[in-house]
Amino acid sequence: MIDHWRDAPDAARSAPAPFGRDAVVAHVAELAVSSDAAPLVLVTGPIGMGRSSLLAAVRAELTARGFTPLSLRVARNERDRPYSLASRLCAEIAALRSGDARRTARATAVVSLGEAGRQLAAELRSALTVNDKLTVLIDDAHWADPASRAVLLSLTRALAGGPVTVVCTVRPSPADPASERAVLEQLRAASLAEVVPLRPLGEQEVAALIAHTLQARPTAALLSSLQRECRGRPAAVLAAVAGHLRTGGLQVYDRHVYLTSPDRPPELPLDLPPIEYLRRLGGTVWAVAKAAAVMLPLGTAATGLIARAVGRDEEEVRGALSELSVEGVLRQETEDGRWRFRLPLLASALTGCLGPWERRSLARLAVTAIWAGDAVADDRYLADQLVVAGRSVDARRAAGELLARGAAAMLDDGYCAERWLRAAAELATEPRQRARVLVAHATTCCLQLRFAEAIDSAGKVLSEYAEDHVDSATLLEIQLAYVVALAGTLDTAALTELCDGGWRSLPGRQWHRVVTRCIALCHLDRWREADEHLALLRHVWHRDDDVFAGLGLLVSECTGAYMGRFEPFEQAVADPTDWPLWASGPRFRFERLWQLARVLMAFGEQERADRLLAAHDPPSAYRTLPDQVVADSQSGHWDRALDTARLGLATGLSVGYAPSHTLVSRETSVILGARGRLTEARAVIERARSVQPVMLHLLAVAESCLDEALGDVEGALDVVARGLALAADRGLVVGTDVLWLRSAGLELARGDRAAARRAVAETGRTAELTGTGRARLCHLLATATVEGDRAAAAEAIGLARQRAQPLELADTLTLAVRHEVADSGLLHEAYALYGGLDALLRRAQLRNLMRARGVTVPHRAVVTAENERLLATLVTEGLTNRELAAALGSSEKSVESRLGRLFKRTGYRSRVELASAMLTDDYRA
Repeated sequence: MIDHWRDAPDAARSAPAPFGRDAVVAHVAELAVSSDAAPLVLVTGPIGMGRSSLLAAVRAELTARGFTPLSLRVARNERDRPYSLASRLCAEIAALRSGDARRTARATAVVSLGEAGRQLAAELRSALTVNDKLTVLIDDAHWADPASRAVLLSLTRALAGGPVTVVCTVRPSPADPASERAVLEQLRAASLAEVVPLRPLGEQEVAALIAHTLQARPTAALLSSLQRECRGRPAAVLAAVAGHLRTGGLQVYDRHVYLTSPDRPPELPLDLPPIEYLRRLGGTVWAVAKAAAVMLPLGTAATGLIARAVGRDEEEVRGALSELSVEGVLRQETEDGRWRFRLPLLASALTGCLGPWERRSLARLAVTAIWAGDAVADDRYLADQLVVAGRSVDARRAAGELLARGAAAMLDDGYCAERWLRAAAELATEPRQRARVLVAHATTCCLQLRFAEAIDSAGKVLSEYAEDHVDSATLLEIQLAYVVALAGTLDTAALTELCDGGWRSLPGRQWHRVVTRCIALCHLDRWREADEHLALLRHVWHRDDDVFAGLGLLVSECTGAYMGRFEPFEQAVADPTDWPLWASGPRFRFERLWQLARVLMAFGEQERADRLLAAHDPPSAYRTLPDQVVADSQSGHWDRALDTARLGLATGLSVGYAPSHTLVSRETSVILGARGRLTEARAVIERARSVQPVMLHLLAVAESCLDEALGDVEGALDVVARGLALAADRGLVVGTDVLWLRSAGLELARGDRAAARRAVAETGRTAELTGTGRARLCHLLATATVEGDRAAAAEAIGLARQRAQPLELADTLTLAVRHEVADSGLLHEAYALYGGLDALLRRAQLRNLMRARGVTVPHRAVVTAENERLLATLVTEGLTNRELAAALGSSEKSVESRLGRLFKRTGYRSRVELASAMLTDDYRA
C-alpha cells in the first residue's frame, strides 16, 4: 500500500520529507556509493513509515554528491504483468548506454531468469562508460511481478563486487513466497544484500516533527494520543495533526500545542492515499474494509455481521479480511482470532468514508446484535453506536442506556459523557425522562467546564420542565449549574441582573432562590453580600430538606473561611461526613471533599488538602483543571502545573468556579516569573483581570515580585497596598497573610520600620484568625526579618520543612539568610530547591546573595550555562539593558559584555535572531 498520507497542513509539507531519518538517509546514500557495500539494499517498513520519502531524500543526497541515480517506481498493477519491471529496467539501461534521454520499453528476450539477471548485469557494466558508479533506485519493489523479482535477485548475484548498487523500498508481507525469503537470507549471508528497516518514530522524534510542523511543542497528552493512533508512522502523524486542526481539537498557547478533546477523532479527508488505494481495490474488499472499521470491536461476531452488512457470505468476507491482512491493513491476533487494524488511525479514516445511512445501518446491526446477546462489546462501544443508530433502534431503551452510561461517566470521561447525554436528550420523548437527561447533561458540562453547552441544557430545563417534571432538589441543582455556566461564559450582565432582582422570579421555593443568589454573588466577587444574604436567610434554607441544608451549609462554610470565619470550616475539614448529604450519593461526597480541599489549597494548605482526600477517598480520581494546577504548583511539580495551566488558559477550561481562574493565573505567573519569563507572567496577570475578575488581590504577590525583579520597589509596594485594599473592600482574608508578609519586607527595604512593624502585627492577626500553617509561617518570617528574631526564623524554617512546599521552603531559607537571622550555609539547600524547580531567575538572584555571604556556588559549568539561558530568556521577554541589569543584579556595562559573549559563542547576530531561536526551540545551548 502507498506509504504517504496527503492533505497535511501547509507547514507539514515544508518539513523535511523523511523527518527524523537523517542518519538513515546518510547510511543508505553511503551504501549506494561505496565500492565495498552489498549490491542490493532493501529499505523496509510498513505503510506510512516513509519509505518513498526516504528514497527521494537518498536520490537528492546522491545528486548533491554529483551522482545521477536511475529511478523507477513499481505500480501495484505490475505484479500481474510478467517481466514488467525487468522490461522497464532494460529500457532504462538501453537509454543509458545510448545516451538517449528517451526511454523506449522493450521486452527481455531471455532463456531463463538467471540468464536475464546476468544479461542485465552485463548491460549495466557496459553502460558505465562515463559514470564510475551507478545507483538504481526502485520504489515499491514489493509490487514487482514474480519473474522480475527473480531477475532482480539474479542481478544482485551478478553485480557482486561491481560498480552498481540497487536500492529498493519494500513492504514485507506475510504473502511473500518462502522461496524468495530464503533466497534473500542467502544473499544476506553472502554479504550481497543489506536490509535497512525503517523503525517507527520514537516519542521524542514525533515531538520534534510536530514542533517543526506547528512551531509549538506538543504536550504529553497529545503525544500519547498520536503514538496510540499512529504507531510512530510519520505520515500518519501529520495526517492526524491536520485532522485535529480541522476539528479545532488542537489549541496553541505559549508555544505549546494541546489536544483539547482527547477522545474526539480527527477529521480526515476522504481522499487520503491509503483510502484511495483501498477504494481502488473495489468490490468486496472496499466494502469489507469500511464495515470492519465499525464492526471489528465485536470480536468473533464481527465476521458474520460484516457479511450481513455488505450482502456477502462469510467465506467471501474472510477472504477479503485476509487480503486486507496481506495489504498490511489488518492483523489477526493468534490468541483470540480477532482482527485488528494495524494502524488505528486508518479505522477512523475509513469510518469517515461511510455515508450517514451506511453508518447508521452498521450501528443498528451492532446494537441489535449486542442487545440480542449475539455479540459482546464494552459499554463505551455500545454507547457510541447508540448515538449513531439514533431512532433506527428502540429510542426509549437507547435513551435510558445512554443516560445511565453518561451519568456514570460524567466525572471520569467527560467528553464521551457529554456526547452520550446530548444524544439521549434528542432521543427522549417522555418529559420526565428528557428533563433527567438534560439535568445530567448540564451537570456534566459544568464538571467538565463546557459552559456554553451547560447553559443550553439548563435553560431548557428551567423554561420547559421546572414546574412539573423535576423535583425540588433537582431544580436547585440545575439552577446552580446555570449560574456556574453563566460565570464560565463570562456573562456578568446576566449574573448581575439575576443578583439584583431576577433571583426573586426564579422557579421553585424561596430556599431555591436564596442559595442560587448566593452562588451568583460569589461569582461576581461580591463575597460580603453573599455571606450576609446566606446568614440573614439561614432560617429559610436550613430546614429539614437535606439537599438545601447540605448545599447551603457547604457554601456557608467555604464563604465564611474566605472571609476569616474559620471555625465552621475547620469542623467540616475535621469530619466531612457530618453533613446532611454525605450518604446521598458519590457525586455529593465528591463535591463536598473537593470544595473543602479547594479552599484549603487557596490558603496554601496543600498537605492538609491531600490528607483530607486520602482519608476519605473521593469516589472519583477526577480533578478539575484548576485544582490540578494549584496542587502541582504548590507541591513543586512545576512543569506539569505549567503544562496544565497553559491548557486551561488556551481553552478557557480554567474559567468558571470562583476563584478558579485567578488561582490558575496566580500559580502560572509565579512559575513564569521565577523562571525569568517576566513579560509573559505579567501578561497572564493582565488576562486574569479581564477574563474573570474574582479575588484579584490573590495576584498581588506575584505582580509585586515582577516589579521588584526590575528594581521598582515603590511599584511593588503599591501593588501590595492595592491588593490589601481590594481584599478589605470584599471582606476577604484569604491570601492576605502573604500580602502582609510582602508588605513588611518591602517597607523594611525602603526604610520605613514603623510601617513594617504594622505589617508584622497584621500577619499575627491573620494567623490568629485563620490558624493556617501558611499564615503562621508568614507571621514568624515577618517577625524574624523585621525584628531580627533568630528564634522566630528557626521556627519558621522548621515549619516550612514540615509543609514541604519547595518554593515556600526555598524562599523562607533565602529570606532568613538575607536578613541575617539564619546561617548562610542554608543557602545551599535553597539553591538546590530552586534548581529542582528550574527557577532560573531565583537561582541567579540567590547566587548574588551567596557570593555576598561568602558561600561557594557549586558547579561552575552549570552556572555558566544557566546564566546564558537566563539571559537569552530575558532578552526574548523584550527587556532593555537597564531592566536586564536590574533583574540580574549587575550593571548595564556587565550586561552588554555578557550579551556580546553570548552572541559570539552561539553565532546569533542580534536580539531578534536570539529571540527567534528561543521561540522556536532552536536555541543552541
